[in-house]
Amino acid sequence: MWPRALCSCMCRPSDSSLGLAGTMEQAWLSADSYEVTSREGNPGQASVEMFFSSLQANLKARAAEAAANLATVEEASKAVADRRTNLYNRAVIHYHKAKLDRAGLARELEAVKVEAAKIPRLEADLRAARACAESEEAGRSAATKLKEKVEDLSRRLTEVEKQRLALQEEVTTKSTELTATAKRWTDMIGAVDRGFSAAFPETQDAALAAVGVARESRGRATGEGSSECFTMEDYMASMAARVEPITKFGWELRRAAEELVPMLWPAEAVPQDISNLTSLIERAPDRFLDWKESATRAGADMALSFVLSWYNEVDLGQLEYRRAGVEDKLSAEHKAARLARASAIADFVDKSLFVADPNPHSDEEYEMGDEEAERARDDPAAGRSDAPPAGP
Repeated sequence: MWPRALCSCMCRPSDSSLGLAGTMEQAWLSADSYEVTSREGNPGQASVEMFFSSLQANLKARAAEAAANLATVEEASKAVADRRTNLYNRAVIHYHKAKLDRAGLARELEAVKVEAAKIPRLEADLRAARACAESEEAGRSAATKLKEKVEDLSRRLTEVEKQRLALQEEVTTKSTELTATAKRWTDMIGAVDRGFSAAFPETQDAALAAVGVARESRGRATGEGSSECFTMEDYMASMAARVEPITKFGWELRRAAEELVPMLWPAEAVPQDISNLTSLIERAPDRFLDWKESATRAGADMALSFVLSWYNEVDLGQLEYRRAGVEDKLSAEHKAARLARASAIADFVDKSLFVADPNPHSDEEYEMGDEEAERARDDPAAGRSDAPPAGP
């Protein structure tokens, strides 16, 4: 804290420091206390003794601090001097070392210049070495590629070999199957050829001649010898030789069948397809039997009509059976005359007209034994006790 009067005196300008001191002394002597202001700006009263004691203590503290700072400065100055000396010594050492390093670098530079003079030759050697290395690398690369190609070819050859073996096995299997198929076809064609031979024996000579010609032709071409067994070529040659005569026979058979059908079935049209025509021909034997029965009925009817035209009083019921043993009583001349008359009467019969049986046979008659049926046809009165009596 500073007295307000002192502060004002210190701030007021004066002509000399002595005048200022005298003024201050007078101010101190004329006042017991002064108004003071604290450092924080608070007003107050303080005595002169207290003010100077505080100032004296403050000055002592400042003097001690200044002495301590001076000692510190002296120590720092000494440390700086020591460090400067150390740095100087180190700088001198580094200077001498730098001179030595410079001399060494100069020698190294000379050596480098000498080595630099060798650079063109070294570059040429390097280019040659690179070219050689590239050539060797190219050789190694080519060898590697060649090795890879060889390995690839070996692998492909292995695969091809496997495929060849598989194909060979497949070909063997197919060959076996084809051989079996060819044998089966040969047997089938042989069976057909033998069937043709059995059905059309007239073609056998032409077939054997064609087989002989085919074998001679193969013998001249391949040197194949003759064999007792027929091959497929032999069967084909045999069948080819049979085709023309069989075709001719077939047309003749068809023409004969087409002529036969209207005769056996006058009311039916001739089938144009071979299947229906064959079906009718298969029924022809039974149809012939039907026509034979029709002819017998027509002849008997015509004979009865002749008899009734002269003897209309004849009882037809009496003619149901023939008198037993009549054939044995007739002479040969009488039988010949009867047959001649029957033949003459037969000329009057319309043979193109089919005469159906007005009294169809019963199932019992069809079930009769062959011997009994034959005997009944030969002699209707045989074995019967109710034969009609002899005529008057």
